[in-house]
Amino acid sequence: MFEQVLSTLKKFADFKGRASRQEFWTFFAFVVLATAVIRLVDSMFFRSGMMPGPLSGLCSLLLFIPQVAVTVRRLHDVNESGKELVVPLVMLVAMPLVAYAAMSGIIGKIIILGYSGILLLVFAGLLSSLIKKGSNIPNKYGAAPTAFTFGKA
Repeated sequence: MFEQVLSTLKKFADFKGRASRQEFWTFFAFVVLATAVIRLVDSMFFRSGMMPGPLSGLCSLLLFIPQVAVTVRRLHDVNESGKELVVPLVMLVAMPLVAYAAMSGIIGKIIILGYSGILLLVFAGLLSSLIKKGSNIPNKYGAAPTAFTFGKA
């Protein structure tokens, strides 16, 4: 697992090619685990509470580009464009703005609930793409990540 995470981190800004399900989900598990450990350290030293502390923020910033890159490569593996990731990312970034703008009253709560529901549906669609099995044959994004390579020792 450690070698696979290092391999993914070495390709931290590589948005070309394909990533297997194993590579994507191993890196996803690493990010979740690393974030949990860093949040624990933050809570012990910085008493950050519900808000992320300085170490959590730094960890999130450092892992953001590799996460997006491996997700784009994973989408390529199922023969989808990395552009499929634009709408979920924009909606996720806009969520705090929507929540802040709609903080008061019942109408605001309905807006937040509706936006959250739409965001959940968008991520469910993305998740369905991420769990699909990629093809074993080359596609327009390159060779299969799990394909055999000949001539390499």
